[in-house]
Amino acid sequence: MADKISGTAIENGTITVSQMASNTWAQVYGALAIANAAYDKANTVVTPGTNVAGDLIFSTGRLGLGISPNTKLHVEGTTTLGEVIEKINVSATAMSANLNFDVLTQPILYLTSSATANSTINFRGNSTVALDGLLRSGQTITVSLLVTNGVTPYKANVALVDNIVQTIRWAGGTEPVTGSAGAIDLYSFTIIKTANAAFTVLASQQRYG
Repeated sequence: MADKISGTAIENGTITVSQMASNTWAQVYGALAIANAAYDKANTVVTPGTNVAGDLIFSTGRLGLGISPNTKLHVEGTTTLGEVIEKINVSATAMSANLNFDVLTQPILYLTSSATANSTINFRGNSTVALDGLLRSGQTITVSLLVTNGVTPYKANVALVDNIVQTIRWAGGTEPVTGSAGAIDLYSFTIIKTANAAFTVLASQQRYG
Protein backbone atom coordinates (compact mmCIF):
# COMPACT_ATOMS: atom_id res chain seq x y z
CA MET A 1 0.00 0.00 0.00
CA ALA A 2 1.33 3.45 -0.88
CA ASP A 3 2.44 5.89 1.81
CA LYS A 4 0.86 9.26 2.45
CA ILE A 5 1.93 12.18 0.27
CA SER A 6 3.87 14.98 1.89
CA GLY A 7 4.48 18.54 0.84
CA THR A 8 8.23 17.92 1.10
CA ALA A 9 8.02 15.30 -1.63
CA ILE A 10 6.57 17.88 -3.98
CA GLU A 11 9.03 20.61 -3.02
CA ASN A 12 11.93 18.31 -3.78
CA GLY A 13 10.63 17.68 -7.26
CA THR A 14 10.94 19.79 -10.35
CA ILE A 15 8.50 22.43 -9.14
CA THR A 16 9.90 24.69 -6.46
CA VAL A 17 8.32 27.12 -4.04
CA SER A 18 9.68 30.05 -6.05
CA GLN A 19 7.87 28.86 -9.18
CA MET A 20 4.42 28.94 -7.53
CA ALA A 21 2.60 31.65 -5.66
CA SER A 22 2.14 31.11 -1.94
CA ASN A 23 -1.64 30.90 -2.26
CA THR A 24 -1.26 28.10 -4.82
CA TRP A 25 0.90 26.15 -2.38
CA ALA A 26 -1.80 26.68 0.26
CA GLN A 27 -4.31 25.03 -2.06
CA VAL A 28 -1.92 22.12 -2.67
CA TYR A 29 -1.37 21.58 1.03
CA GLY A 30 -5.14 21.78 1.64
CA ALA A 31 -5.75 19.09 -0.98
CA LEU A 32 -3.04 16.93 0.61
CA ALA A 33 -4.70 17.27 4.01
CA ILE A 34 -8.03 16.07 2.60
CA ALA A 35 -6.39 13.16 0.76
CA ASN A 36 -4.44 12.06 3.81
CA ALA A 37 -7.53 12.24 6.03
CA ALA A 38 -9.30 9.94 3.57
CA TYR A 39 -6.24 7.65 3.69
CA ASP A 40 -6.45 7.48 7.48
CA LYS A 41 -10.17 6.68 7.41
CA ALA A 42 -9.81 4.02 4.71
CA ASN A 43 -7.06 2.25 6.66
CA THR A 44 -8.67 2.38 10.09
CA VAL A 45 -9.48 -1.02 11.55
CA VAL A 46 -13.11 -0.86 12.66
CA THR A 47 -13.99 -2.70 15.83
CA PRO A 48 -17.63 -3.91 16.06
CA GLY A 49 -19.68 -1.61 18.25
CA THR A 50 -17.48 1.42 17.61
CA ASN A 51 -18.49 4.79 16.21
CA VAL A 52 -16.71 5.98 13.05
CA ALA A 53 -16.65 9.71 12.32
CA GLY A 54 -19.73 10.25 14.48
CA ASP A 55 -22.07 8.66 11.95
CA LEU A 56 -21.32 5.00 11.27
CA ILE A 57 -21.77 2.52 14.09
CA PHE A 58 -20.74 -1.06 13.45
CA SER A 59 -22.01 -4.06 15.36
CA THR A 60 -21.58 -7.71 14.45
CA GLY A 61 -23.25 -8.13 11.06
CA ARG A 62 -25.03 -4.76 11.42
CA LEU A 63 -24.48 -1.16 10.34
CA GLY A 64 -26.08 1.88 11.95
CA LEU A 65 -26.15 5.37 10.48
CA GLY A 66 -26.49 7.77 13.39
CA ILE A 67 -27.85 5.09 15.71
CA SER A 68 -26.78 1.85 17.34
CA PRO A 69 -28.21 -0.78 14.94
CA ASN A 70 -30.69 -3.51 15.86
CA THR A 71 -31.17 -4.63 12.23
CA LYS A 72 -28.81 -5.29 9.29
CA LEU A 73 -29.06 -1.62 8.26
CA HIS A 74 -30.46 0.90 10.74
CA VAL A 75 -30.78 4.56 9.73
CA GLU A 76 -31.72 7.42 12.06
CA GLY A 77 -33.14 10.58 10.48
CA THR A 78 -34.48 11.48 7.05
CA THR A 79 -33.38 9.11 4.28
CA THR A 80 -33.48 9.73 0.53
CA LEU A 81 -33.71 6.68 -1.76
CA GLY A 82 -33.79 6.10 -5.46
CA GLU A 83 -35.55 3.02 -6.80
CA VAL A 84 -36.43 0.35 -4.24
CA ILE A 85 -36.87 -3.31 -5.14
CA GLU A 86 -38.78 -5.39 -2.58
CA LYS A 87 -38.53 -9.10 -2.01
CA ILE A 88 -41.69 -11.21 -2.44
CA ASN A 89 -42.17 -14.86 -1.56
CA VAL A 90 -44.35 -16.50 -4.21
CA SER A 91 -45.58 -19.78 -2.76
CA ALA A 92 -47.64 -22.41 -4.59
CA THR A 93 -49.52 -23.19 -1.40
CA ALA A 94 -52.94 -22.32 -0.07
CA MET A 95 -53.96 -20.24 2.90
CA SER A 96 -55.15 -22.68 5.54
CA ALA A 97 -56.39 -22.41 9.11
CA ASN A 98 -52.97 -21.39 10.48
CA LEU A 99 -50.17 -19.47 8.80
CA ASN A 100 -46.81 -18.35 10.16
CA PHE A 101 -45.69 -15.09 8.56
CA ASP A 102 -41.91 -14.72 8.92
CA VAL A 103 -41.13 -11.04 8.39
CA LEU A 104 -37.35 -11.63 8.21
CA THR A 105 -37.69 -13.57 4.96
CA GLN A 106 -40.73 -12.01 3.27
CA PRO A 107 -42.15 -8.49 3.39
CA ILE A 108 -44.74 -9.79 0.91
CA LEU A 109 -46.21 -13.30 0.74
CA TYR A 110 -48.23 -14.41 -2.30
CA LEU A 111 -50.15 -17.68 -1.92
CA THR A 112 -51.07 -18.84 -5.42
CA SER A 113 -53.26 -21.86 -4.61
CA SER A 114 -56.90 -21.44 -3.60
CA ALA A 115 -57.47 -20.87 0.11
CA THR A 116 -58.97 -23.76 2.08
CA ALA A 117 -60.05 -22.05 5.32
CA ASN A 118 -60.30 -18.78 7.18
CA SER A 119 -56.87 -18.20 8.64
CA THR A 120 -55.09 -17.18 11.82
CA ILE A 121 -51.90 -15.34 10.85
CA ASN A 122 -48.99 -15.48 13.29
CA PHE A 123 -46.50 -12.66 12.67
CA ARG A 124 -42.97 -13.36 13.91
CA GLY A 125 -39.34 -12.80 12.93
CA ASN A 126 -38.94 -16.46 12.08
CA SER A 127 -39.20 -19.80 13.90
CA THR A 128 -36.45 -18.78 16.35
CA VAL A 129 -36.67 -14.95 16.38
CA ALA A 130 -39.57 -13.07 17.97
CA LEU A 131 -40.99 -9.99 16.26
CA ASP A 132 -40.95 -8.32 19.67
CA GLY A 133 -37.14 -8.66 19.64
CA LEU A 134 -36.84 -7.14 16.16
CA LEU A 135 -38.84 -3.99 16.89
CA ARG A 136 -38.12 -1.31 19.45
CA SER A 137 -40.96 0.58 21.11
CA GLY A 138 -42.10 3.28 18.72
CA GLN A 139 -41.17 1.26 15.62
CA THR A 140 -43.51 -0.28 13.06
CA ILE A 141 -43.43 -2.78 10.22
CA THR A 142 -45.86 -3.18 7.32
CA VAL A 143 -46.23 -6.48 5.46
CA SER A 144 -48.56 -7.72 2.75
CA LEU A 145 -50.37 -11.02 2.21
CA LEU A 146 -51.88 -11.95 -1.16
CA VAL A 147 -54.49 -14.69 -0.89
CA THR A 148 -55.86 -16.55 -3.92
CA ASN A 149 -59.49 -17.63 -3.60
CA GLY A 150 -61.42 -20.20 -5.61
CA VAL A 151 -65.19 -20.59 -5.87
CA THR A 152 -65.47 -20.72 -2.08
CA PRO A 153 -63.74 -17.68 -0.60
CA TYR A 154 -61.91 -17.45 2.71
CA LYS A 155 -60.35 -14.61 4.66
CA ALA A 156 -57.55 -13.84 7.07
CA ASN A 157 -59.45 -12.89 10.21
CA VAL A 158 -57.24 -13.51 13.26
CA ALA A 159 -53.82 -12.00 13.91
CA LEU A 160 -51.17 -13.13 16.36
CA VAL A 161 -47.81 -11.56 17.14
CA ASP A 162 -45.36 -14.11 18.51
CA ASN A 163 -48.33 -16.45 19.15
CA ILE A 164 -50.23 -13.84 21.19
CA VAL A 165 -53.70 -12.87 19.91
CA GLN A 166 -54.03 -9.24 18.81
CA THR A 167 -57.03 -6.99 18.19
CA ILE A 168 -57.15 -6.12 14.49
CA ARG A 169 -58.23 -2.56 13.72
CA TRP A 170 -59.64 -2.78 10.19
CA ALA A 171 -59.68 0.05 7.67
CA GLY A 172 -63.14 1.61 7.72
CA GLY A 173 -63.79 0.14 11.16
CA THR A 174 -65.40 -3.10 9.95
CA GLU A 175 -63.89 -6.56 9.52
CA PRO A 176 -64.39 -7.98 6.00
CA VAL A 177 -67.33 -10.39 5.88
CA THR A 178 -65.47 -12.89 3.72
CA GLY A 179 -62.82 -13.23 1.05
CA SER A 180 -63.36 -12.55 -2.66
CA ALA A 181 -64.51 -15.55 -4.73
CA GLY A 182 -62.44 -16.17 -7.85
CA ALA A 183 -60.09 -13.29 -7.06
CA ILE A 184 -56.97 -12.30 -5.15
CA ASP A 185 -57.29 -10.48 -1.85
CA LEU A 186 -54.45 -8.20 -0.82
CA TYR A 187 -54.13 -7.80 2.95
CA SER A 188 -51.92 -5.08 4.37
CA PHE A 189 -50.91 -5.39 8.02
CA THR A 190 -49.18 -2.57 9.89
CA ILE A 191 -47.81 -3.72 13.24
CA ILE A 192 -46.84 -0.97 15.69
CA LYS A 193 -44.84 -1.79 18.81
CA THR A 194 -46.14 0.50 21.55
CA ALA A 195 -44.30 -1.08 24.51
CA ASN A 196 -42.59 -4.32 25.47
CA ALA A 197 -44.66 -7.16 23.93
CA ALA A 198 -47.50 -4.69 23.21
CA PHE A 199 -48.71 -3.99 19.67
CA THR A 200 -51.36 -2.18 17.67
CA VAL A 201 -52.32 -4.01 14.47
CA LEU A 202 -53.92 -2.13 11.57
CA ALA A 203 -55.23 -4.06 8.55
CA SER A 204 -57.02 -3.64 5.26
CA GLN A 205 -58.35 -5.97 2.56
CA GLN A 206 -58.48 -5.09 -1.14
CA ARG A 207 -59.89 -7.28 -3.93
CA TYR A 208 -58.06 -7.75 -7.22
CA GLY A 209 -59.49 -9.67 -10.16
